[in-house]
Amino acid sequence: MQDDKAWDRITDAIETKFGIEDHGRSKRPLEDDQDLTEHVSFIIFEREGERYKLERVQGPAIIDRKTMGARRAGAVIRTQNVYDPDEVSFRTNLYRHDGVEWEAIEPSALGL
Repeated sequence: MQDDKAWDRITDAIETKFGIEDHGRSKRPLEDDQDLTEHVSFIIFEREGERYKLERVQGPAIIDRKTMGARRAGAVIRTQNVYDPDEVSFRTNLYRHDGVEWEAIEPSALGL
């Protein structure tokens, strides 16, 4: 996985302020293109009695989105992403554990 200074600063700050319960790295195929993979780094921490998971996802960049479907009322329209496997993009996802599963939330919900 590419060296990511921003991710390192974020994880260091969380570790200092809250402590890290678990961490790891994995690979997974893209949902809409099983031939391409993305690399995921994650940390799990607890804040004010609630568990959070922060993910940093590195994968192929989306270079285009194609819209497919009929142009009539009631027709289903879907989009297909076109990826550049040589260009890398990053995204950060934040989840809160609701006791059963991880629920995606906006990072601003932490109020940090």
